[in-house]
Order: sequence, then C-alpha cells, then structure tokens
Amino acid sequence: MKQARKTPGRDRGQYSKAGGLGMWGVYRRPGKLPSDWRRWLPSPERYYRARVDRLGKPNGKGWAQGRCPLHDDSHESLSVNFQHGGWRCFAGCGCGDMVSFHERLTGKGFAEAARDLVEGRQ
Repeated sequence: MKQARKTPGRDRGQYSKAGGLGMWGVYRRPGKLPSDWRRWLPSPERYYRARVDRLGKPNGKGWAQGRCPLHDDSHESLSVNFQHGGWRCFAGCGCGDMVSFHERLTGKGFAEAARDLVEGRQ
C-alpha cells in the first residue's frame, strides 16, 4: 500500500507557528510597510518646506506655491497642500500625493519611496 505524501501545508508539528507569529511573521520581507503606513508619514508642511524653493504661505484651503524641483523652474509653478499632502505642477510635471512627489524626486519606486518617508530617511 502506498503511503500518502504529506504536503507542505499539512501537519507541520508544534514548531510551525514560530511563537504564534506564523510563517509570514517570521519570513516577511525586511522593511515591509505596516498596514497603517499612511499615518506614519511626515507632516506635509515640514516635508515640502525642506524640498521646495521659495515656498510661500498657504491660502485658506492649505495650498502654497513654490518653485518645482522636478524641472528647471524660474517661476512658482508648483502648488502643494499642507493639509492633505497633495501637489500639482502647472508646468506639466504632474500631480499626486506626497509619496508620488518623493518617488519623482528620488527616482525610487512606490514601496521604497513610502518606506523612506515612513522611516524618516528622506
């Protein structure tokens, strides 16, 4: 009689959970973003003031204008919002949130840019 082959997901014994963490808790990728990563982003005002030249005072809705660091800018064509972190370049660079701005500024992908912002490595 043939013995049934055990599959990797069955009957792994008492040490399979690694202290209750499970496989994904032990072998997850290093630097993986937490599920609530957006609440750990820096203040939009602090972030944009460190990166945008000639950033003015915000208007009543939280938008401030400055020179866009994504292209050679001689006029204030970038608007950033200090309340929700959005940005828009009226010279054609685009628009988005703080993570997409950091992506474009550093040339990194989404996950790496978000990880930089969450961990404070801006």
